[in-house]
Amino acid sequence: MACVANQFPAKAQTTGEKMYAHVIDVGQGLSVLLEFPKGAVLIDAGAAPDREVALITYLKNFFQRRPDLNNTLNSVFITHQHIDHDIALDDLTRNFKILNYLDNGRRRVTITEVNHIWMQDHYSQFGCKYEAITFDKIAAIPQHTDLTDDLIDAVGGTVDPKITVYSGAFVARPTGWSDDTYNDPNNNSMVIKVTFGSASFLFSGDLEETGIAQVLNLYAGTNALKADVMQVGHHGSRNAITTQWISTIKPKYAFISCGHWDDGRLPNGKPKIYTTYAYAHPHIESVQILEDSLTATRPVAFTATVGTKGSYMGSIPQFTTKTIHKTYATPWDGTIVVTATSTGQYTFATHQ
Repeated sequence: MACVANQFPAKAQTTGEKMYAHVIDVGQGLSVLLEFPKGAVLIDAGAAPDREVALITYLKNFFQRRPDLNNTLNSVFITHQHIDHDIALDDLTRNFKILNYLDNGRRRVTITEVNHIWMQDHYSQFGCKYEAITFDKIAAIPQHTDLTDDLIDAVGGTVDPKITVYSGAFVARPTGWSDDTYNDPNNNSMVIKVTFGSASFLFSGDLEETGIAQVLNLYAGTNALKADVMQVGHHGSRNAITTQWISTIKPKYAFISCGHWDDGRLPNGKPKIYTTYAYAHPHIESVQILEDSLTATRPVAFTATVGTKGSYMGSIPQFTTKTIHKTYATPWDGTIVVTATSTGQYTFATHQ
């Protein structure tokens, strides 16, 4: 499988009116570092269990290149409470200063939520402020514009980034939702928008179709969710992208964060649970929607492996190959660094 794109910069420095979105290759997980001239923000601190050290190492190297930031993250957002999105929270507190911590406020005690709740219980020990973001709080805002404050939008500068949140956990159960749908952390993912001058990014964690429908309904008839660059939800699963979602966001570019297609493949072809191979990420239906909808094309087309059917009760997942013209993804690009100018120009650099 080959990938050709721009070369990964040896030094990702911020000068002038530019920001950088570092989509860190953490395997089956998500962690995006947003680098601004006057600060840094982390959206999710997830990784496959064998990639957590790599995530912390990447962040350490970043702060070595940016000594002016004093090992400080202005804000850390955890979109929802699954370990592939919050596994590194403890390590973050040991290695870096966190000024503000934000999550969706859920406290359902299960094995998947221990990191989330631990941070909620201990944030003050690190001199950190905390805010819980819920859909209900946002929906109560007049005209449902968005939610922002000094914890959410904690970075300034000559070009002042704007960070807003458009959804969070559902306190009240939406009409028609089953217990499983309501209790699924994915459906309670935060939706975060970042604008830097004319540049814009949208992040949605693992938000699935039922949660997407609620968010779309809240902002129907507006351009609130429109963004040039979107994070594809749930690691490219087909339950986290719809044609209506894409037509509302109107992205030029999109990226998927997940592991290499055969991560978790045993010698007999069976999958380890909770791996990219078991889930068959990214799914061909999601990739096809992106390829049909995105307006910007990659420099060179190439062939990638995508999933057609995930594992069920230990069955062998299924994959196929597809020519990629537009979509960026960590399984075939490695870490992706998006340079965005305040005038809305984008450059994608990849490192396999």
